[in-house]
Amino acid sequence: MKRVWYLARKDVAIFLTDPVAIGLAFIVPMVMILVFGFVFGGQGKDGLAELNVLAVNEDTGPGGARLVQALDGLEELKLIQRSVKENTPFDSASASALVAKGSYSAALVIPRDFSDGVADGELRAHILEDTRDPVTAGVLLGLMQKTAFETFPMLMPSAMMSGMLDSMGTVGFNSDLAKAIEKNFGVELPDSGMSFKDMVPRDMLLGDAGEASDSGSSGPNLGAVFNKVNQITRTQVVGQNVVNPAVAHTTAGTAVMFMLFGVGAIAASLLREMHTGTATRLLLMGATSGEILLSKLLYAVVLGSLQLFAMMVYGWLIFSLQIWEHLTPMLVMIVVTAVVMSSVGLIISALSRTEEQAAGFQVVIILSMSAIGGAMFPSFMLPGFIKTISKVTPVYWAMQGFNDIFWRNQSLSGILLECGICLGMAALMTTLAVMIFRRRLANELG
Repeated sequence: MKRVWYLARKDVAIFLTDPVAIGLAFIVPMVMILVFGFVFGGQGKDGLAELNVLAVNEDTGPGGARLVQALDGLEELKLIQRSVKENTPFDSASASALVAKGSYSAALVIPRDFSDGVADGELRAHILEDTRDPVTAGVLLGLMQKTAFETFPMLMPSAMMSGMLDSMGTVGFNSDLAKAIEKNFGVELPDSGMSFKDMVPRDMLLGDAGEASDSGSSGPNLGAVFNKVNQITRTQVVGQNVVNPAVAHTTAGTAVMFMLFGVGAIAASLLREMHTGTATRLLLMGATSGEILLSKLLYAVVLGSLQLFAMMVYGWLIFSLQIWEHLTPMLVMIVVTAVVMSSVGLIISALSRTEEQAAGFQVVIILSMSAIGGAMFPSFMLPGFIKTISKVTPVYWAMQGFNDIFWRNQSLSGILLECGICLGMAALMTTLAVMIFRRRLANELG
């Protein structure tokens, strides 16, 4: 038994000398738990993170300003009313453009007649939304209704009284008719003794609204009252013509993530050539270290582009993904994505000493980038600080490009920013990989 104990200690010592194995055992699960915990488990006791929403107050009366002030005081919302660059308040057109562009997920527009609507027992407002993020607009709607009833406490009672008065029209008519008969015919009719219990059916007082409604009662209908008060409309400003909205993100995210695993073959291939002496023979034949790396990059770009295009065609065949309507920008984004993801493979190969290390780095880097970069699920589901971190990953910008193409219907000019950032990252990683690889070959050749 003592010998078994020493053998086990030997395995533990070997494990502790392998940083990749430690990362796979502890770091990757921690990253996955962190991301999935924030996405599906909330954010602890603090609940929902603060939502950034554009606010446009066009109301000519005092009601709109009071509602905006009340909403802005909520912990759940941060209302943005002015453009930072121009220092001017947003209007409905500029707010709609920002939501359509993807800068914000929702905008609240308070119309000119908002105060008049409150006086009439109506809550009039307009929500502009990007339905790719269904959470923000839904939360905004609920918070606005709650805050409006708190800010204008007579809003619901006035609507209810209006409904009751409408329903009492018949009672009023009968009373006037009785007075006319008494006056003109000189008779005294018995007092009807009409009370609140007479106006509202017993079934409704007991809470059986269904039977009261079925019985043809003229009592107040709370559903109708709320519908009268709730005059908030919602408009989808982007993605109206997308046939299958969820598929666009799912197809692109899955394809990008597994393309990363595919280009990981660069590391294995390059390390294998170094260990078998193939790289040394290529150098002796006149090839430079940069040419060897760039040939691997070209191979990975071609393979990755074909893989991505095949996945898009598969999405079109199975889920009617609209690839042919966006063929040119899609092809450009595919090639750019293949370039930047292949450069990730070059970095992995440059940093790894063995194929086992390369495989470990590949899993750590790919799963981490895919989780926080938006390939596994939409980035709007991530908390704010992870969104900030995700912007340093090429996966984030590749997904932004595909989302702009398929969801926002952007042409080639609309994805130039994403393409430029991806190519800049690719150039930086390729340069670093060449420098590291050249030094390693020089050391090995003496």
